[in-house]
Amino acid sequence: MKPDDTTAATSDAPASEPAKSQEGRLEARSPLETVGLIGGVVGITAIIFAGVLYAIDPRVLPLAIGNAAFGLVGVVTYAATNRRTFGRTMAGRSTTFIALEGLIVFGVLAAVAVINYFAAQSPKEWDLTRDGLYTLQEQSVQVASTLPQDVEVFGFFRPAEPARAVLTQTIDLYRQHTDRLKLTFINPDNPPAELIKKYDLNSASPRIVVTAANGQFAKLRTPTEEGMTNALIKVAQREARKVYFLRGHGEPAIDARTTEEGFAWAASGLRNEGFAVEATTLVDKANVPRDASIVILAGARSALLPNEVQALKAFLDRGGRAMVLLEPGYEYGLESIFRPYGVLVGDDLVIDPSPVTKAQGFGPDTSIIRSFEAHPITNKLEGSAAVFPKARSVQPRVNLAQVTVTTLINSSPSAWGETSYRDTTRFERDENDVPGPVPIAVAIVRDTAANRSKKTDEARLVVFGDFGFITNRFATMVANRDLFLNAANWLAGDEDRITIRPRPRYGDRLPLTERQQYGIMFFSVNLLPLLIIGLGFSVWAIRQRQ
Repeated sequence: MKPDDTTAATSDAPASEPAKSQEGRLEARSPLETVGLIGGVVGITAIIFAGVLYAIDPRVLPLAIGNAAFGLVGVVTYAATNRRTFGRTMAGRSTTFIALEGLIVFGVLAAVAVINYFAAQSPKEWDLTRDGLYTLQEQSVQVASTLPQDVEVFGFFRPAEPARAVLTQTIDLYRQHTDRLKLTFINPDNPPAELIKKYDLNSASPRIVVTAANGQFAKLRTPTEEGMTNALIKVAQREARKVYFLRGHGEPAIDARTTEEGFAWAASGLRNEGFAVEATTLVDKANVPRDASIVILAGARSALLPNEVQALKAFLDRGGRAMVLLEPGYEYGLESIFRPYGVLVGDDLVIDPSPVTKAQGFGPDTSIIRSFEAHPITNKLEGSAAVFPKARSVQPRVNLAQVTVTTLINSSPSAWGETSYRDTTRFERDENDVPGPVPIAVAIVRDTAANRSKKTDEARLVVFGDFGFITNRFATMVANRDLFLNAANWLAGDEDRITIRPRPRYGDRLPLTERQQYGIMFFSVNLLPLLIIGLGFSVWAIRQRQ
């Protein structure tokens, strides 16, 4: 064989591959083992979360137990799917470092939990909202901290109603400053009959009742801070305010709800404002009841007796407060009161030929008032309207010493006071009539400071030329009941009924039910952080295993 042939044969032979080292080769892992590893890491994280959640808020014990159970399932899953490496991993040198890192993480979480726990137990809070949504104003704090008697708040709400949560939040703010406030919720679908009767509740009533130990109560439609503070002042810090409707001369009853001429709606409105309301007669009495804050004479069909007139006059002269609601065609015998108080009551019927009145289905003897004169009674009614089914003129007398008379309501300029209303139903304006605009309501203030037996330093009197606007038929129309209640509050000295003015607050509260709050906590505080942290540690564990 030639040398060249030998070389060629050698080059054609397959070259032998070098032997590969087994060191550093990755151990094959099945997908099931990887899933088990992830389950174990997430499980341990869930167990840690269970302890942290319970430390922060013991009320979430069911959620903590659920986390712990889920965590145990994850750990068991890891042990079952990684039996080959479980013992080796536990005996490996990296286990010490893993345990140390886990201990550090657990220590940090435990420290956060302890801090949150003690923070939750502390009554100290910081309101970081821009407008102080969760902080009472100074006046409210003062009212709450100086409550002289126990107050109970009844909320007629179903468990899932958002207003229930708002009321709870509001009461909790006051409870930070007093231990005299109690909150009780009652299902409106089955309320106790005694509460319905005691607080004069019906389907249209406000659903929040604030009642004090002295028996006074007030009602609220919305659980606002200003409303709650006003209610606390009315029921707990002010003397009882009592309104008496006079009877004995054919006046409608204050408890007649089924008749159009009853005063049930008006009386209910007064009770909602915190007044106690009763009917009384002066026919056999020489004086107005001593506990009377306001006396109302409405819808009398005959003149008062001399002793009644004298009792009313003495009541006013001592600084009392009264409201008189008249009707055309009747004599009341009150000239001895009206004259010194600057009131001129005309014997006429206000006629308003406005087509708007006719379009609303009323006759010409009905006046629809769309503008009011400036006065605390009417200032908040601007832009609204009032309906007077039959009115007579009530004009002010001026230039009286120690007497201020203010016109509250004028008819439209096209109306007039018909003096021949008894003789005809075809109303035509003539020279004997009162030209429009015709005043039909006045408010009077008279100085009584010099009276040694005075009740207050000034007497207040409101006279309307119509009583029909507060009857059951008309009380709920437009601003009728508001006008009446404003007059009552002014007479009682509450012309600025809102005792605190809320500062502008631009944040919006989102009332949540207990179930909704629990759901938000589960997803945002528990589930999402658990998955993020658990999967993060899972990725780290998989890389460490490789």
